[in-house]
Amino acid sequence: MRLFLAALLAVTTMLVAAGTSSAARTTDTLTCGGDTLTLTVTTTKNDNSVAWGVGTLSGGKHLIPTSFSFTATDLTTNTVLFSDSQAKGNGNGMHNQAQISCTGQPEQATAGQLGIPGVNPTDVIQFDFTVTAVPKL
Repeated sequence: MRLFLAALLAVTTMLVAAGTSSAARTTDTLTCGGDTLTLTVTTTKNDNSVAWGVGTLSGGKHLIPTSFSFTATDLTTNTVLFSDSQAKGNGNGMHNQAQISCTGQPEQATAGQLGIPGVNPTDVIQFDFTVTAVPKL
């Protein structure tokens, strides 16, 4: 179950800003328009955090997230187990700004490692996520 929660946290850390008492910094890799970028983001262990964090690229450039989506797929049975998406401002967040779409590196583990009930523990589960962001270069 911990690995399952960690995988979900890895998906959402791209977008969720931290509360001051539990904030940490981490790096993630995204592919945006064919370019691979290393992004530093603020993470949190606070499930009640509702702020959207800004990702920092090298050289002081930023990506401001406006929406994200993720999907968990059972690769063994080719079945989507669950998916979700969220848009900043109900889809109106920074809607007048030029935006780019970025994808994260897929992450895989077995259903048993993730503690997913009702799925064969040996099935391979893949998490995919996409983020739409406003680049501030």
